[in-house]
Amino acid sequence: MRSNKIFLIQSELSGHKLLLNGDEIARFDTLEAAEEEATDVATRALPGATLRFELDFKSTLTDFELRAATME
Repeated sequence: MRSNKIFLIQSELSGHKLLLNGDEIARFDTLEAAEEEATDVATRALPGATLRFELDFKSTLTDFELRAATME
């Protein structure tokens, strides 16, 4: 049975929070570090997997961004 893995990165002025299926994995100082960790997690579950993050939501008033990953 297949299960979907949903990777999200919440970016704020204080840093970048990586979430997997709604559970926080870790916080990072840079967006690149959060994306690299997400890719590492994905490749442990499915060798050769790659993730592509795209901006899903951005609020300029609060400097908040939400990115979701698509597994390729």
